[in-house]
Amino acid sequence: MSGQPPFGDGRFAGGLPVVDGFLPSRLEAAIAEPLVHVPLILIGSYFLARFVQWWGTRRLVEEGELVSFRRALLEETYQPLAITIALVGVYASLDVLDLADGSAILVPTITTVLILVWMRTAVRLGNRWIENVKASDNDYEFAPVFKNFWTVAVVLGGALLLLSVWNVEITPFLASAGILGIILGFAAQDGISNLIGGVALYFDNTYKIGDVILVEDGMRGTVTDIGVRSTTVLTTDNRLVSVPNSVLNSTQVVNETAPQRHVRIEIPITVAYGTDYREVERILLEICADAPLIRESPAPRVLFSDFGGSALEFTIRAYISHPLTEKRARDQVNRRIDDAFAEAEITIPFPQRTLSYLEDADEVRFEEDRELEGASTGTPEPSDQRD
Repeated sequence: MSGQPPFGDGRFAGGLPVVDGFLPSRLEAAIAEPLVHVPLILIGSYFLARFVQWWGTRRLVEEGELVSFRRALLEETYQPLAITIALVGVYASLDVLDLADGSAILVPTITTVLILVWMRTAVRLGNRWIENVKASDNDYEFAPVFKNFWTVAVVLGGALLLLSVWNVEITPFLASAGILGIILGFAAQDGISNLIGGVALYFDNTYKIGDVILVEDGMRGTVTDIGVRSTTVLTTDNRLVSVPNSVLNSTQVVNETAPQRHVRIEIPITVAYGTDYREVERILLEICADAPLIRESPAPRVLFSDFGGSALEFTIRAYISHPLTEKRARDQVNRRIDDAFAEAEITIPFPQRTLSYLEDADEVRFEEDRELEGASTGTPEPSDQRD
């Protein structure tokens, strides 16, 4: 018995081990049949795919509502993994039947489906990772730009794999890449300029998502998304406006939330001459302390700005917590000023002008000529008498 396997010669039939004398001959012949292997492979791959789905669902329940990249990885990959197992089972069945090498459509189709599934998974996984990064305490300002480039890179990589799977010859395309690049450059110059503008805005650190910006044309709003082509801004009228990156890169953009979100506002006030400026200052500071939208620190200040043409001019300098609350803060202060000045009998003057009408010089000259002409001829001037 030396040198012999414990159960026969250990031969393999149809890919499965067959032991001499251990299985009946008819069962050995049945196992060797490819048609027997195909159902086993399909059933095995099906149950394995179902097990992966069950395991993934169970793990997600155990993770709970915890927001983490591990949960995102599990949530985005267990379904594609189950699909991959099922398709691999189909491919193995075709290989057992010797149909995999002879078919020019089935295998590339299965591979295409796998590539598309994992392309989608890669894009979604990258976006989920970026969302987790932005939700963290760290300030990763590259995240919005990386999101766009990651999507472009995955799509380009998947497209090259699909061309390789279907044996598409790309040499002619590479040979004419120069001419095609010039044509695409002219056709997509706006898109390319927007892309370059977005990259330039990122490296210049002009703004990030959540910042309030004021564009040169007077539009003000909160940045909600920074894309490859444009930047989306939510205006104070609750409207989403897409501004091309090339426009933002070539115009003046004021970031009203940098370096800090609280900003200073100035409110001009005028009172009549003769008013005690100390009383005016006291009332205005009390109003700023009472207004909810005015910050206590830095403390508000009242400046005696100038002696105006018809009034004493003051300026309130106060800080608010967010740029978008400026109009409401002004409204609160102005209402309180009007009530307080009325109670203190302080007059808010308005400009007054006195107009004087002078006699026209030509008309005066004409009257003088008439008087001289009458004196030389001896003809009396007609009197302005009425019947």
